[in-house]
Amino acid sequence: MTTYHPANDEKHQLFLAWSRAQGITFNKITPARFPNAGLGIASTEPIEGPRRAKKGENKNRMGFSEGETITFAPKAALLTRENLKLFSPTLGNFNALLKELSTHAVFAAAIAKELKNKGNAWRPWMKVWPSPEEYQDGMPLLWNKEQQELLPPSAICGESAILESQMQKFEGDFQKVRALGFEFSRDEYVYAWLVVNTRSLFYKLDTQDYKELSKEDCMALCPFIDYFNHSDDGCKVELSPAGYTVTPNVDSLPASTQLFVTYGCHSNDFLLCEYGFILPTQSNKWDEVNIDTFILHDLTPDQKRHLDAEGFLGNYIFDRSTFCFRTQAAVRMMLIKDPSSPRNKVRVDRWQRYLIGQEDGERERAAVEEYLKGLLEKLRTRGREAWGQADDLEEGSVKRLLLMRWQQVLAMVESVEADMKDESGEERVGRNLASYIM
Repeated sequence: MTTYHPANDEKHQLFLAWSRAQGITFNKITPARFPNAGLGIASTEPIEGPRRAKKGENKNRMGFSEGETITFAPKAALLTRENLKLFSPTLGNFNALLKELSTHAVFAAAIAKELKNKGNAWRPWMKVWPSPEEYQDGMPLLWNKEQQELLPPSAICGESAILESQMQKFEGDFQKVRALGFEFSRDEYVYAWLVVNTRSLFYKLDTQDYKELSKEDCMALCPFIDYFNHSDDGCKVELSPAGYTVTPNVDSLPASTQLFVTYGCHSNDFLLCEYGFILPTQSNKWDEVNIDTFILHDLTPDQKRHLDAEGFLGNYIFDRSTFCFRTQAAVRMMLIKDPSSPRNKVRVDRWQRYLIGQEDGERERAAVEEYLKGLLEKLRTRGREAWGQADDLEEGSVKRLLLMRWQQVLAMVESVEADMKDESGEERVGRNLASYIM
């Protein structure tokens, strides 16, 4: 049983009534506030999930019923490219805007405009969105530079930096919107932009218009379903021509339980930068640490060319148990100082055989592990420095999130480093790094 308090204040009650009027259905659940988790959805009664279908019941190809429908939101209730004119009738030339700007940018412009319109028919929904102050506390995009620099390197540095990429995307959208004559302040637009960023669902109809769109432009905002919080194993969300349906992902859900949906397979760095929260370590099986900023720095242009040619440049990570194969490939390439030199052809050939599983890489293992231990030590040092600086911040969400994330990263450093030792607990030995770089 989960402790929660139903969100039964006036704005939520008005939104529930508005939702029903739009044809949104919700059964055996209620919006609720949870300790240390904010607003979400709680079950009020047991909910039946998928089970072996009885004779005469609707069933899927595996012979199972779908279980009870928890929530259904019809297409007409969604904020989509098709419904944009209904949501913001005076926004402008909709076709031109959707060609000129990303869907994200247009939705944000519409929201920024309609937040000032007290007569907007969708206002009961907008009233239950997070406040600007809530976004300020949780979203690194809104933190000051000193706070942002205390995030792990995988969030702020290198080619895969999540926050840097997000900042560039927002800035690009804001400048384009301003250039088209919209006079939103930065604060107004960034709030609307974050509403879209944190509350949109993937939405792609089987039409020619959607077939021509990029994946990033296929999105919708969905009233009520945006109440659900994320877990790495949540309820099933399915899009059909009629709308979105949420059903259980297990055979039964007990009463007084928080219900989740899954936003995707994401690390906690991604969840923090994109959504403003972090899951506990045990609740995120997809958590990992990106180490591109370290490895790409240590690779020569020639080594990068060889890695790129084989499809192994970038996206280097480790999790609680091991470094990924891409990392192993990159560090082994790093051991070949001049891979284009004819004298290193044998070593490059052996490296290529390693990539396809024809070499076990044992002869380079000790040198690879020496480099990776040094990398972990750099990350540990950075983490301890950041921890000390974050601990000096005033109490609040920024401090809590930074300390929690670095605690997780440092725990993964210790865990993966422990796996580099032999059964006696001693570090494995072999030819060192210097003897391999030629």
